[in-house]
Formats: sequence, structure tokens, C-alpha cells
Amino acid sequence: MGIIEDRNMATVRRVHDEVNQGNIQVFDEVLAPDYSRHCQAMPPGAQELHGAEPLKAFVREHLDAIPDWYDRVDLMLAEADMVAYVTTGTGTQIGPLGPLPATGNSVSLVSIIIHRFEGEKIAETWISWDNVAFLSQLGLMPDPGSQPSS
Repeated sequence: MGIIEDRNMATVRRVHDEVNQGNIQVFDEVLAPDYSRHCQAMPPGAQELHGAEPLKAFVREHLDAIPDWYDRVDLMLAEADMVAYVTTGTGTQIGPLGPLPATGNSVSLVSIIIHRFEGEKIAETWISWDNVAFLSQLGLMPDPGSQPSS
């Protein structure tokens, strides 16, 4: 691994440390001006986010709904301008999350994230998680392992 990969991984770790402490302003420092985030697990209008402000609004809403959210980085790999990693996020939903009512339930969510850097800034993100598991843990969907009643 080289200097660029080490620097990019340090940026990713810093972002997670800051967001875990509730500091979403870190995005102003680390995102490229034309930043894009891609996530199929989001509702259709939010699958693509462009710029720091929409991302900060999304993360703020998430942290307002799940204020004890903690995202642990489990695995991280880097090559050239890309950093790929796996996180496990945990917390208890005490406020509404978009149209989802507060449930008081705890969640544990694994995410797979890839960032592409331009210089020292994150220019693009792809993120994936299991929405069925997330919604099931919140009690907003039947458990995917449960059998339908006859």
C-alpha cells in the first residue's frame, strides 16, 4: 500500500469518527465540490445525492432519528483512488426516519461502501445495505425468515 491509499483510508476513518460524534460538518472538508452518492437502498428520489448539503441533510435526519448511531469500520481495503470498506452500524430509532415512524427498536446494519477520491477529496460514493433486514429490525416489515400464515 502506498502513501495515497494510506491518506485516503485515514480520511475515511476520520469521517466515521467525526460522524459518530455527530459532526456532519466534516463533509464540507472532505467532499469534492461535485460529489455524488449512489444508493439503491434509498427511495427513488434519494438514490442519487449530489453535493455536501443533501448528504448532510440525509445524515442529520438519520442521526436525529437514531441519535445513538455508531458506525464501526470492520474491514477496509484501498487501491489507487478507491477505498472499499464494510461497516456495522448500531442504534435505536427514537425519532421518525423520513416517512417511517419512530419505533423504539434497535438495529444492527451492515453496509458496504466504496469511495472514489479525486486528489484528497471524496468525489463519489457507492453504498449498499439490506433494507429488508433494516426495516424488519425496526418492526416495520415481517421478519424475512418468518413463514406466512395459512
